[in-house]
This record gives sequence, structure tokens and C-alpha cells, in this order.
Amino acid sequence: MLKKSILSPAKKNIVTLDPYALSSYEYSKNIISQGSIKKFDQKSFYNSYVQTKDIISSTVDIDNDVSAEDLKDAIEIKAYDELGLEGSKEYSIFYFESNRADSEFKVFNVIAIDKDRLNEVFGELKNIKYIDYITAAPFLMKSLYSRALLPLESTDCFVYFHKDDAFVVIYQNGEYVFSKSIRYSLKNISDTFSKELGKRIDESEFFQMLSKSGLRNENSSYQQQLMKLFGEVFVYINDVILYAKRAYGLDKIDQIFLGSEIGNIVGVDEFCYNYINIPTKKLEFKISKNANEIDIDPLHTLLIVNAQDFQENHDDSLNISIFKKPPPFGKRPSGKLMKLVAASFVVAMAYPTYQFVENNFILKKKLVELNVKEKSLGADVANMKKELAVVKKDNDAIDKKLAVKNKDLEFRTKLLKEIYSKKVSYPMKAKVLTDLFDKVNRHQSKVVRVDNNSSDMVITVRSKQDKYMTELMKDISVTNGYDVSTELIKKDDNTTYYQSEIKVGLHGNF
Repeated sequence: MLKKSILSPAKKNIVTLDPYALSSYEYSKNIISQGSIKKFDQKSFYNSYVQTKDIISSTVDIDNDVSAEDLKDAIEIKAYDELGLEGSKEYSIFYFESNRADSEFKVFNVIAIDKDRLNEVFGELKNIKYIDYITAAPFLMKSLYSRALLPLESTDCFVYFHKDDAFVVIYQNGEYVFSKSIRYSLKNISDTFSKELGKRIDESEFFQMLSKSGLRNENSSYQQQLMKLFGEVFVYINDVILYAKRAYGLDKIDQIFLGSEIGNIVGVDEFCYNYINIPTKKLEFKISKNANEIDIDPLHTLLIVNAQDFQENHDDSLNISIFKKPPPFGKRPSGKLMKLVAASFVVAMAYPTYQFVENNFILKKKLVELNVKEKSLGADVANMKKELAVVKKDNDAIDKKLAVKNKDLEFRTKLLKEIYSKKVSYPMKAKVLTDLFDKVNRHQSKVVRVDNNSSDMVITVRSKQDKYMTELMKDISVTNGYDVSTELIKKDDNTTYYQSEIKVGLHGNF
């Protein structure tokens, strides 16, 4: 079943605003006329957008078990992490669930814009006090499906060229899938054209040329350069489309819609079809009685359709406006306060009459009831205090027993460590000594003294020649299970022997 026709009357006059081009249109009684950014009408509905380059967008995965109450916080936390948002800045963030299927996660499209950037973009619209609805440019296309201007059963790609930006956006079955800001803005195309041509062409002259003759320019060098330039544009756009098809599992793109801030660019739709091989149409929709009589940026048409859709459905999920009209006076905190004051005044006027009845009948009865309740509660409090005293006494007794048990545990732990040390360390050292004595004898040396402590041993060895001592050291050093070190080998002045103190450190795995 199709939704209400686009020609249905709007609830309010619609005023569209382009904060970049500083242009405005008004839609009233199915007629579009030039608007003004210097005049504000409280009764009109104001609608605007931000360019794709000014938003940060991506998808985030959220576990399926996250509750509805925690979903908003979970998405915003992930947005700051995965979109690289700065913690020191304040962002306007909105999100909606993606149509990507995943058994383990819910996938959400998340869009964020720095509120300082919002204020900067709309800073020139000083005379417009309130803007009811602002969204990102790629989301304006959604209303084409909800207002039945495009069929739901298709996968469509929209390419739009602003003077300062350009973007590609894809919708499937009337739902947003993917968007990307691209570098080929109209100004970028103009600058590149002048650079490649080797002479400066004024921007306004270039834009007028695109609108008038486009890619069918009579100047052959101009036409050749334009075709080369737009060839690069559509090769890039084709790469973006191929990426989106792979990333989002799209079988095909049914059609491409091309639009620009300067209106139709002659021949560009046929050129796009030849390069990308996807049916291509102009992004233009006739939505007013005077559609053939007024020259309007296609984006303003989308803003009007979007405003109509919002006034009918009141879906605020894609609205990032921080300049909304305040609610009606009665719904504001100050209005509610005034209502309360007025009600209090009415009560105050009736109070003298009511006071006598209340004091002598109602309050006395309540006082009796409260006294009875106080006695009952007092008894309950006394019983609770007794029970708490018993619990505290039991708790103190348990703490004392726990202290004794902890002391006993510390003693047993220390004892076990000592037993382990004696059972493991002593046999180990005995084995080490036996091994070392064997090596000393093998290298024609003798043990003079053994000093032993908890972690290592110092063995004093004597030999007739220093080479025996050196060979002994080498033999010991290659043995696994302990480390060997000696400070020096010295000759005894009173004898012909060489002597050294060998320090043996145990590994514990000998």
C-alpha cells in the first residue's frame, strides 16, 4: 500500500535552507517560491541539512543481549571509540539499525557531527531563530520512498555534486545502506579543469558552461578535457559502488540518480551510463504546480519532500537540529510552573473557607491515625534494634574465631615452607657437593673449605697449576642446575699452589 501522495497539503508552510549556498525556498499550497534567509516566520516549518563532509559516519556492532534501556549508552560509547570522536568535544549523535544480518550482533549506522561545527555552518543564518529539522544530506533521499516517489523494491545509487562537497549514497528497499563523501566537488572539478587546460577559467563561468552545454561543448579542447575529467570522476564513483556492493552484499544497483547544486549538467547522465553501465537518471522530481516554471536546486526539492514526510510521520530519529523551536508555553518548565502558581492562587482564594473544616475535622482525624501509626512503628523499631544487637554480637564472635583461624593458618603455612625447604633444598645441595667434588678430583684439584647458606655455596679449591683450575671452572660452568662464578685465581705466597673461591648458585632444578 502506497503512502500519502506528495501532493497532499502540508500542515505548515515549508521553508528550506541551504546554509552553504545561503539560499532558501518556500513551499505553500503546492507552489514553490524563492525564500529569504533574512526573514523568519514563527508559523512556518524550517528544514535544512549538513553536507556529507561535515558528518562522521560508520557502523558499529552491538551484542544482541544489550537491553533496550542500555542500547543508547552502548552505541554512544562505541561511537566515541570506533568513530574516533574527541572526548573534549560535544557531538550530536543519531543512529538507526542497519539491514545487515548478523546472528551475533546488531549492526547500527551511527552518524555524529561536532556541535561547534553545526553552529559554524548555520552561523550565517542569524535571522532564522529556529530550525525545526536538520539532517545529513544522504538521508534526504529516504523520503523519496516513504512519499512513494520511488518504488521500494529497488537498489538505488544517488550521486550529488555540491560546490564544496560531493557524495555517493546507496539505498536498498527504501532503507539507507551506505554513503561516502568524495573529493570531486564542483569547485574541485573547476580547479582541475583550469589546471589541465593551462589557463584559468572563472568558477561562475565554468558552472554556467556546465549547465548550458556540459559535455557537449562546441569547443573541442574544452569537450575533450571535460570528458577526460568526468571519466576520472566516474571511474572513482564506480570503485566506490563496487566496494559498497562487496561490503554490504548487494547483488546489483538498479539505477543511478545524478544531481548537482547548479542543476542539470548536460550529457553527464549518458556519460555516467557509458562508464558504469548502470541506467542513469537525473535527480529531479516535479512536486509542485509550478515545477516547470521555477529553477530549483534538487536538494531543496528533497528538503521539501523530507519536511512533508516529517510533518506527517513525526519521525525525529534522523534530526540533528540543535536550533529547534521551544515547546508550547504550557509544556515548558516555566509554563508548568505558571500553571502551578495559578492553581495555587485558586486554592489560596478558597483556603479561608476550607481551613475551619479542615482544622476541626480532617486534621484531627489524621492526627489520631498518625499517633496510632507512630506507636506501631516505634514498637517495630525497638524490635529491629534488638535483632541488630544480636546480629552484631554474632558477627563479633565470628570475627574473633576468624582471627584465630588466620593466625593458625599463617603458622601452618610457615611450617610447611620450612619442611619443604629441608626436604628439597638439603638433598639438592648434597647432590651438588658430590658432583662438584667429583669434578674437583677429576681436574687434579682439592677442596679446602665449603661455606654454605640458604641459596648458594662457596667452595675454596686448591690446585698445583692454574690451568687445572681454569679447566675445572669450564667444566662446572657447562653443567645444568647451578650457576658458577669466581672473582680470581691467585697463587698462595707461602706455597706453590693456586687457590680460588668458587661461588655456586643453585637453580632448584638440578
